[in-house]
Amino acid sequence: MAGRSIVCSLILNFIFFNLFNCQLVSGSHLDNDGRKTYIVYMGSKLEDTSSTPLHHRAMLEQVVGSNFAPKHLLYSYKRSFNGFAVRLTEEEAQKIALKEGVVSVFPNGKKHVHTTRSWDFMGFTQSVPRVNQVESNIVVGVLDTGIWPESPSFNDTDLGPPPAGWKGQCQTSPDFQCNR
Repeated sequence: MAGRSIVCSLILNFIFFNLFNCQLVSGSHLDNDGRKTYIVYMGSKLEDTSSTPLHHRAMLEQVVGSNFAPKHLLYSYKRSFNGFAVRLTEEEAQKIALKEGVVSVFPNGKKHVHTTRSWDFMGFTQSVPRVNQVESNIVVGVLDTGIWPESPSFNDTDLGPPPAGWKGQCQTSPDFQCNR
């Protein structure tokens, strides 16, 4: 059973690593004023997230000064980690990277999928024995990063009903019905 926990942990880490590296905010191209989108990562989320956007804005005002425009702050991340997406010049990005509390600053960019066969890519065989007691009451969330929901890989023919406590929702389309 410990082996399955390790496998689940590896899979989740693989998924979150790739999602974090996917394009988080559209458009990393240069603006007319030489700005492009950067992600400013400040570590773990704050206990009190109500003032997170204000904290991010204040930091930007210190670094950018009179050049700061609220439209440059694209998004404040506060649910999973502390950070923000912002349009900066290269010089401003270097300045903000030196601020206390900033872990890293990196340009936002589009990443390409390395494989569509995750099991093969990670070295797992398809003949792994199934254990219903271990695999029940698991909710798998899929974040839409440009996936094709009509793909046969989302077919739920052999799946049971969702766990009783699941509070999610699904938006259907003519060619796609949610997994049960």
